[in-house]
Amino acid sequence: MDTINLFTEPISAIAHALWMAFNMFWEILWALILGFTLSAIIQAVVSKSEMVRLMPDDATGSIARACGLGAASSSCSYAAVAIARSIVRKGGNFTAAMVFTCF
Repeated sequence: MDTINLFTEPISAIAHALWMAFNMFWEILWALILGFTLSAIIQAVVSKSEMVRLMPDDATGSIARACGLGAASSSCSYAAVAIARSIVRKGGNFTAAMVFTCF
């Protein structure tokens, strides 16, 4: 049995796993940054009255706007939940916020 293989194979596997983890992080980083930036913009810029006007209830219009905005944001699920939380905190309908996270 070759002792070099016993040492290099586990190190090679660990290095490969770390490289794959870094690549996955790098690929989702843009979505996280976009989503949390949009959430911050909602918190800082959008007034409560505007959010209540945009998504006041779970009627068809509110749900359609939530679908459209959710599809336009194209953020990952972690960031979408942060945005949905911002929507609800600003007075938007809970159902519309949950629909936003689905798209």
